[in-house]
Amino acid sequence: MARIKEELKKEGFGVLSEVRVDSLFKEKLGLEMEPYVILGACNPSYSSELIGIDINSGTFLPCNLVVYAKEGKTYVSLLLPTMAMSITGNDGLLGVAEKVEEILKGVVGRV
Repeated sequence: MARIKEELKKEGFGVLSEVRVDSLFKEKLGLEMEPYVILGACNPSYSSELIGIDINSGTFLPCNLVVYAKEGKTYVSLLLPTMAMSITGNDGLLGVAEKVEEILKGVVGRV
């Protein structure tokens, strides 16, 4: 977790939310599971650019990454911004999403 947060910070992304799904499931459902965390990451520059293009694009923010453990190994996955923004059909939004996706793929690749 510390490493992914550090890599995000290097790229100008802050973590706006951290949902401990494993803790939530244990508390609400009595289910045990390995660590599973959803991080909501945001870069204010790119976010403001998106909202400037289309005020409703805020519904796609922040970018979600999942950090989880499975059989003793840690994994990081990412909802690709281009996939999310593709439903808008807005080329301006897709252009920004492509930049963000390239950065986030780099972050995931370094972790």
